[in-house]
Amino acid sequence: MTDAPTKRLSLPRVLAFSSLGIPLAGVGLPVGVYLAPLYAREVGLGLELTGLLFMMLRFWDIFTDPVMGYLVDRYRSPWGRVRHWIVLSVPILGLATYFVYMPHKGAGPGYFVGWMLLFYVGFTLLQTTRSAWVPAIAVDYDDRSRLFQWAEIVNTLAMLGLLAIPAVLGLSGVGIDRFGQVAIMGWVLLFSLPLAAFLACAFVPDAPVRGDRGAATKFRLRPFLAALKNKYLGHILLLELLTGTAIAVTAANYLFVAEFVFGLSDGMSGLVLMFFFLMAVIALPFWLKLAAKTEKHIAFRAAVLMSCSSFVIYYIAGQVGGFWPLFIGAFVNGVAFSAPIVLTRSMTADVIEWQAAKTGENRSGIYYAMLTSAYKVGNSLAFGVGYFILGRLAGFHPSANNSPEAIQGLLLVFCLLPGALYILAAVAASYYPFTRAMQVEVSKSLDPRGPEPLD
Repeated sequence: MTDAPTKRLSLPRVLAFSSLGIPLAGVGLPVGVYLAPLYAREVGLGLELTGLLFMMLRFWDIFTDPVMGYLVDRYRSPWGRVRHWIVLSVPILGLATYFVYMPHKGAGPGYFVGWMLLFYVGFTLLQTTRSAWVPAIAVDYDDRSRLFQWAEIVNTLAMLGLLAIPAVLGLSGVGIDRFGQVAIMGWVLLFSLPLAAFLACAFVPDAPVRGDRGAATKFRLRPFLAALKNKYLGHILLLELLTGTAIAVTAANYLFVAEFVFGLSDGMSGLVLMFFFLMAVIALPFWLKLAAKTEKHIAFRAAVLMSCSSFVIYYIAGQVGGFWPLFIGAFVNGVAFSAPIVLTRSMTADVIEWQAAKTGENRSGIYYAMLTSAYKVGNSLAFGVGYFILGRLAGFHPSANNSPEAIQGLLLVFCLLPGALYILAAVAASYYPFTRAMQVEVSKSLDPRGPEPLD
């Protein structure tokens, strides 16, 4: 076997790879910000049932994601390691997107569960494959951050475009309900999915991971258990669980907070979200420069502490209400938003290279599937436990007239849960043991020539 090339991808190829973030954007915050409230209120499933179903679906993914990670590692084709999986994900995710984003009023739990299961299967296949591609096409400590940076920028800009739809429609005076807003998002995703898959498969090389000797050929529990016991990956999974839960709690409750606490319309809420994601894109290079000058876990810790401070601002701003107080909290929160997502994925690529150098096995699919699972556990807890707390303990219901105490309970859940989770993530990041110096030694053992630019 010939090791993967050690040359850095040119920017056009990086952008072709990053284009996969456009369809993936529809599975992130839009699901929490628009789809969950849509099914809870307009479709008619109710707050507690929607939260329970989301939690069950994401916990089911915890078992299916590692299997998909194994499949990506195990089954290759004449196209390479990952291209055929990208192509396969297109019809799966496309079909599910149509039905998930375009439900009819009164759709029952069976409709929701059936199409969301297929939706998450397609999403996991595409996301796991895209992430597993990185260790082969980015070969040093900071270049991995560069690839995930551009992937996150494209993903965030796509989210910005999706979340801008209700704002643009509202500010332009177009009378379209929440069903219509979400349906437009779905059509955007359906058109972008095959185009992004074509760009990535046509213009990005699909080579083996350096150090991979093709030993990952059998489905065994040992690699999964070894991954969980790996002190480096285990640490990253904890960081992903904490930040994923914090992000999901924020997303699931944002529209409720914007409407009931701050008194904003859909158009104004969407405008704040657009600015939030714009700041996430603008600030991301700063966090990666900080990581390049220090360590990834140091930059991660700084980012989550800044996120934590934003929820103090949200709480104070909630006592005043209105557009600008929410805008200020979103500014601080947006600046720090993307950094933890990018840095944990870049840290995982370092661990994958270390593992491949040590054992000769490429387990990038399994490792990134487990990272996705950790994020989904966080999502499950956010929707299931978070909506339960809102409905049963805080007494808040989006379809009813809520008392001032219930609205205050909504604000407390929105601020306290993410704030506490970000503090825990900062503490955990302080003890992350994998350093830049360790990665350099691993890279030298695989190829003493070092990385070279690829024009």
